[in-house]
Amino acid sequence: MNYRSIIYGLSAWLCMALLAGCQKWEDKPAPPIELSKRYCNVPTAINYNRDFPGIEDNSVCIFPTGPYVGAYSFADSVFYPDVDTAVVFPLINFNISSRNDTQFYINNFCAGGNQLAFSANRYFRAVSDSVIAPEKQLMCRSLDTLSGTMEYRPADSSIYLEFTVVSDTGISTHRGRAYKK
Repeated sequence: MNYRSIIYGLSAWLCMALLAGCQKWEDKPAPPIELSKRYCNVPTAINYNRDFPGIEDNSVCIFPTGPYVGAYSFADSVFYPDVDTAVVFPLINFNISSRNDTQFYINNFCAGGNQLAFSANRYFRAVSDSVIAPEKQLMCRSLDTLSGTMEYRPADSSIYLEFTVVSDTGISTHRGRAYKK
């Protein structure tokens, strides 16, 4: 007797037995999912995909400029590294207005009426924006140029500011925290 033919025969019989005993798999219906929550599906929004899965509703989106918009009070501390001196100025009241979802203006920071332009991201950070301002970002005088950052702090609705101003008289750094009124 040939062992090879016995092995092939048994293998064929085993395959046929397995195939005869099989039945088609049928998926059980999934339990119903409650999709009453609404979520934002705009990647630049602060609350992008929060409450997913749910119903897509972009009217619930919170955009990066949203938390910044409002009126603030700021005690400006200015450091002049050339002379190693720090000066604290009286309270400055300013307001922030939105230009679009990611860009905003600081109004009334300077007595001359210059608007300071900033771009914000979904992580509560903003940087001075010389792209949307004409040529360069001017501070309070036409000889002053600004570069800087702002960080919104949701815990107390405050903004931490750090601006570097380069002017004809030297470099100064403005630092401090502005509180929403």
